[in-house]
Amino acid sequence: MPLYEYECKTCHKHTEKIQKFSDPEITVCPHCGGELERVISAPAISFKGGGWFADGYGSAKSAASGESKPAATESKPAAASSTPAPAAAPAPATKP
Repeated sequence: MPLYEYECKTCHKHTEKIQKFSDPEITVCPHCGGELERVISAPAISFKGGGWFADGYGSAKSAASGESKPAATESKPAAASSTPAPAAAPAPATKP
């Protein structure tokens, strides 16, 4: 549920209220009984987990600072190609 912030037009005190989207706005100040007006404020954002914000794009920065990144555990299957793969060269024979 979102947290809404209201400001009283009379005493200018701020009031915060957690409400559902369907709840009606509060209109009476709990401090003085004056009229409340909803204030638009910046939301609190917290980035969690990995991603560009936590570990950056370049590995040079993390390598320079001594940080190590965990290895990827997912492996992707090779894409099927319409051209055949080149044959491997035979290994040279060795004499004992």
